[in-house]
Amino acid sequence: MDSSKPILVKITKKSDYLKMKTGLKFVTPGFIIQGRSRKKECNFDPYQIRYGLTCSKRVGNAVKRNRAKRRLRALVKNIIPIEGLKGWDYVLIGKEKTTEEISFKILESNLKDALSKLHKMELKD
Repeated sequence: MDSSKPILVKITKKSDYLKMKTGLKFVTPGFIIQGRSRKKECNFDPYQIRYGLTCSKRVGNAVKRNRAKRRLRALVKNIIPIEGLKGWDYVLIGKEKTTEEISFKILESNLKDALSKLHKMELKD
């Protein structure tokens, strides 16, 4: 197993989603991203990047929410292993209308920019 490549793990516990409120938040035109470092936690795995996705009913009916979540999932798989930091949690939150309708290339560039800004915000603290 290549130790330099991060392991993507889905966040499944509600308590982990709730911890994200204490982390950093950045709003883009297509989605909201929350991120936080887990380095101070006892169950910290230095090679894991954990991610979560959520879309409320405001995004639309089930079909629109599922499409938005599929797009967010594709973003995570394409970009987070490259641009994300090991030992971090990220949650992407779908936005009304835009997550489903905006160009995927724009979503990709938004995520790259948002990740770099989140990491810079972390360094300031």
